[in-house]
Amino acid sequence: MRGQGPQQEAPSPEAAYCAATPAAHRRALGQVFTPPDCAALMADWVAGAVPGPVLDPAAGTGVLLRAMEARDPGRARIGIEIDPAVISAAVIAAADAVLTCADFLDTPPAPVAGVIANPPYLRPAAGSRLRAQIPAIGVRHGVTLSGLANAYVVFTLEAAARLLPGGRAAVLLPGDWVNANSAGPLRDWLLARGLLRRIVQISAERLVFDRTLSTAGLIFLERPAGPPPETIETIFLPAECPLPAPGQGWPAAAIRGEIAATDLARARKWEPLLRGAAPAMPPGFVPLGRLATSRRGIATGANAFFHLSLPQARALGLSPANLLPCIAKTADVRGLIFAPEEYEALARAGRPAVLFAPRGPLTTPEAEYVAQGAAQGLDRRYLTRNRDPWYAPERLWRAPIWAASFGRGPMRFVLNTAGVWQLTAFHGIFPRDEGHAPALTACLNSAPVQALIGARARHHARGLQKLEPRDLLEIPVPDLGRAGAGRIAALAALLG
Repeated sequence: MRGQGPQQEAPSPEAAYCAATPAAHRRALGQVFTPPDCAALMADWVAGAVPGPVLDPAAGTGVLLRAMEARDPGRARIGIEIDPAVISAAVIAAADAVLTCADFLDTPPAPVAGVIANPPYLRPAAGSRLRAQIPAIGVRHGVTLSGLANAYVVFTLEAAARLLPGGRAAVLLPGDWVNANSAGPLRDWLLARGLLRRIVQISAERLVFDRTLSTAGLIFLERPAGPPPETIETIFLPAECPLPAPGQGWPAAAIRGEIAATDLARARKWEPLLRGAAPAMPPGFVPLGRLATSRRGIATGANAFFHLSLPQARALGLSPANLLPCIAKTADVRGLIFAPEEYEALARAGRPAVLFAPRGPLTTPEAEYVAQGAAQGLDRRYLTRNRDPWYAPERLWRAPIWAASFGRGPMRFVLNTAGVWQLTAFHGIFPRDEGHAPALTACLNSAPVQALIGARARHHARGLQKLEPRDLLEIPVPDLGRAGAGRIAALAALLG
């Protein structure tokens, strides 16, 4: 008689849910499940809170509630989750927890002893309920929030505000929370209330989550019953360092330290402090914002419709008066100077190189093309539906210098001598003295400035760096306003 093979282990509630649920649904709600090592470490901290219930404001399948029960059995657990599909899995998996299907941001504030949370990482869409909730939550907690603040900002504010004295919270956040401008009010709020006890930043080179490239960091909070702490424990985990099991020490390769709360309060971006090296402004350097302004590239809302090759535009009968020379992809710009001949070669190769930007009455062929776009629903997209008419371009800015929005390795800055427009793959830099554009481009691409950029960038998984227009203005650059004409010319010549 043949023996039975080993029984297959049942899939986890998270794996079962992901297998049964379309990825688009999970992305729309920011559903990314907490890894077991993070959940155990978070539960270990929260278990030290004063007696009372523990809240998970975005319960999902109950990963954190289960970790809490394993670490602190018998403590009351409350889970709130907006998605009925995922909370059904939590009801089965997180036995004995009190689960409610609701929008946490709408629930009456009730004090709790603990919070354990992996809030959704979602940007609020225009006209969405979240976009309306953000300013109201900011007012409630005495902070001014950008309308583009990520959902994790308001979830963390609202949850931490419910802690009892001696209550603790552990929150899993995207790694760029320490540098993101829109998370600045959250950083200030946590410091001002003396809530921060420990910040764990995980290297962007390490993939923390399954099925997503999001980076991660942990914050450990405690509401003080007395004076707030003067220093915050910080831990930076390099890519090769695992999270320790509860009760174990941090790996020897981790960068550990204590940072004065006052130093954090003064810093606009925290990652350099967490890495143990906050580069100061070198002598003779100034923030780029002293020499230039910045603006994102043109956002069309439907690049395939608006950004066309010359043969496409001619076949459609679009008027040359309504076409602008335009670049949409960093791959189409190879060097540090984008000259007229580079643009002409791109257009001859049949690459998308013109932007349909009608600013007046349409010709008959253009009206027909616009009608085709509306028939495809392009007029109802996020950006286009807020324009009148929907196909009209936003205000058009042609930048002398382009800054790549994303990059691995050195961030790229391009001198736009072709005088063409750029879409959102590039931000625009506008020198106050346009004659300084070549020299400034050379400075931005130089090794000393590139070494300083990393502290201002937002770090994503697998070494990807991101710069927002406001981040650009903080980059230290040589003060060209004090440089002589000879030095300016010598710098410009470095571009070739």
